[in-house]
Amino acid sequence: MKHTTLLLFSISLMLSIICSPEAQARPLPEGDTGTSTPQGAYYTGKYRNLFNEYLGTSQQETDRKIEQIWNHFFVNEETRVYYESDDNTAYIYDTGNRDVRTEGVSYGMMICVQLDKQAEFDKLWRWAKKHMLYTSGKWSGYFAWQCRTNGDKIGKEPSCASDGEIYFITALFFASHRWGDDGAFNYSLEAQKILKDIMSKDGSQGIYSLFNTDSKLVTFVPQNEMWHYTDPSYNLPAFFELWAMWSVTNKEFWKQTPDAARRLLVNASHKQTGLFPDYSAFDGSPLQPRWKKDYDAKRYQFDAIRCAMNVGMDYYWFGKDAANQTDMMTRLLNFFKQDNYVHGQFNLDGSAPAGGYSAGMAGANAVGAFALKDKNLAKEYLQRLWDEPLPTGRFRYYNGMVYMLSVLHVSGNFRIIK
Repeated sequence: MKHTTLLLFSISLMLSIICSPEAQARPLPEGDTGTSTPQGAYYTGKYRNLFNEYLGTSQQETDRKIEQIWNHFFVNEETRVYYESDDNTAYIYDTGNRDVRTEGVSYGMMICVQLDKQAEFDKLWRWAKKHMLYTSGKWSGYFAWQCRTNGDKIGKEPSCASDGEIYFITALFFASHRWGDDGAFNYSLEAQKILKDIMSKDGSQGIYSLFNTDSKLVTFVPQNEMWHYTDPSYNLPAFFELWAMWSVTNKEFWKQTPDAARRLLVNASHKQTGLFPDYSAFDGSPLQPRWKKDYDAKRYQFDAIRCAMNVGMDYYWFGKDAANQTDMMTRLLNFFKQDNYVHGQFNLDGSAPAGGYSAGMAGANAVGAFALKDKNLAKEYLQRLWDEPLPTGRFRYYNGMVYMLSVLHVSGNFRIIK
C-alpha cells in the first residue's frame, strides 16, 4: 500500500509539473517546431566543405584558394577592388561603373568578418558611416547607395539600395559576436540602430520603411512607387531568421519576414527553367518599372544571379523550405547545364539568350547546389567553380564579389557567427 501511495504521489507530482503554466509557457529550443529535427548548420554547427566532399580537395588546398582569392581582390595592385584612404577608411571600388556602392562595401564587410579581417572591416564600415550614412533629412538612417571615391554622393540625394542595408546589418551582428563591442565600434549597437531606423518611416516625403509592412517583403527602394515591389535577389531569408532572433525592436514583424521571403523566391522561380526575374511584384510575377529604360528587368539578368546563392544559403543554414528549394535549384541548374553554360541573360522561359555565363553565376549556382539531390549535377557545378579563373579586367567587381562570397559558402567558410 505504501508503494502504491508513493507511486500515485509521484505521478501526481509529474502531472502537476507538466501541466503548470510555467511548463506550458516554456518555449521549444530555438528553431525547433516540435515536429521535426532541424538539420541546418544553425542547429548543428556543422559547415560542409563541398570542394572536399565532391572533388576530394584537401583543407590545405581549399585554404590556399581562399588566400589566393583574398590577395586577388584585396591586396594585389593590378586586380584588387579594395582601396584604403588616408583617413583610416577603405572602400570597395565598382570598377565597371567607376564608383562606390553600398552593395560592394557591405559585401566587403561580410567577406572580412568571415575571414577574421577586423582592421579591413573597420575601415570599410568607417567609410560607409562617414560618406554614405544619412544623419539628417528624409533619408536619415539610410545609406546613399552610390558615391564617388572621394566620398561625395552621386546625385543630389541618392536613395538607398536595400541589399546594402541588409548586408550591413548582418555583417555588424557577426562582427559583434566575433570581436566583441569594446573596440573602435560597438557593432551590436550599430546593427540594432540600423534595424530600428529602417522600420521608422511612415511615408512622409515619399520615404517608407525598408520592408513593405503588408507583404513583409523587402522593397526595391523604400520610396514612392518602388515601395510596392521587390528585387528577388534582395530576399535573404537566412539573414532575416537571425534578425528575428537578435533584434531588440520589431521582433514580431521580423519573425514574419523569413517565410515571406521564401514564398517570394518560390513564386518568382519559373516553373520550367527555375530562372528568376531581376525585379518582381510581391506575388513573384516579373515586373518592369515605368522608370526602367536601360534593360528589361522582367528577364533573368544581373541582379537575379544572386537568387541561387540566397536559396542555397538558406537551405544549408536553416533547411526550413528544403523541398521547394531542392525543386527550384534542380530546375535552375539543369537549365544552365542544358545551355552548356554559355549565356547569362534570358527570358524566364529560357528564350532570347544573351550575354555570357559569368564567374558570379558559376559561384552563385554552386551555392545553389547545396540543395540538389542529384550528386553528379552538384559535382559538376563544384568542379566548374573550382576551375573558374579569377575575374579580371574592368568588370571584375560585381562578378568577383559574388564569386568570392560563393567560394566562402561552398568551402564552409561562410558561417553564422553567434
